[in-house]
Amino acid sequence: MSERPDPKPSAPSWGEVVRSVGPYMDLGLTFVGMIGGGALGGYWLDTRFATSPWWLLTGACLGILAGFYHFLSVVLRK
Repeated sequence: MSERPDPKPSAPSWGEVVRSVGPYMDLGLTFVGMIGGGALGGYWLDTRFATSPWWLLTGACLGILAGFYHFLSVVLRK
């Protein structure tokens, strides 16, 4: 008697893959956008108040913090 091996489990459908990966697809763009937005806002404030480079650095740091906050809130969501 020859025993038949169990058939391979079927691969998940495209919809299941997109549904499981969907929440993570925007993380990179959001992170870069927050840093860029903070830096641009800081640059604008530096040109307006002649305080170069302090607002630029502050805006970039705030953008980094906001980006990490968003990243961790999405990844650690239960």
